[in-house]
Amino acid sequence: MLVKRGAEAELRRTEFLGRPAIEKYRTPKAYRLEALDDALRGSRIRHEARLMTEARAAGVAVPILYDINLVENKIIMEFIDGPTAKDVLDKGGPAAMKVARGIGQIVGRLHRAGIIHGDLTTSNMIVRDGRIVMIDFSLGGKDDGVEARGVDLHLLKEGLGSAHARAASFYREALRGYRETMGKMADEVIAKVKEIESRGRYT
Repeated sequence: MLVKRGAEAELRRTEFLGRPAIEKYRTPKAYRLEALDDALRGSRIRHEARLMTEARAAGVAVPILYDINLVENKIIMEFIDGPTAKDVLDKGGPAAMKVARGIGQIVGRLHRAGIIHGDLTTSNMIVRDGRIVMIDFSLGGKDDGVEARGVDLHLLKEGLGSAHARAASFYREALRGYRETMGKMADEVIAKVKEIESRGRYT
């Protein structure tokens, strides 16, 4: 069953050895040479799977990878059942503030491991049994520079602002969680976010 069709991939509900699963299929692009297209799609699948594996090693909850098929350019992974972080934040209350803080902690763990998620929207986070599971690393990469971390955190702030009425409160709580996991390194990254925002005002 098709769950989502994006510009680069399709997500489908399926099963793997009797377990509920999600199949992520990298769709071919007719405007590219077939051999090049296959190579690019395979490379991006390997890259995303590697980031997910490293994120798990860093203490971030991600779906379990069941199968990586480089012939058909698809990944089969665990289906995560639960509301998105967006849904939880929209309801407000103590649970929302706890999730906001948890988001910051998770981003901090990723950054400490040199991982940039690249698409930090609250729709890419699923809350299962009180724990946030991070999904969709397709725009992610490896970079431990302050600029890359600042851009990632700025994307989170913008995502909160565009989707949530209490964005300022949620972002403050997320920064609290971020500082808890990043320690003193957090100050430099948060300062970089402010610098990035100032660039936007004068361009």
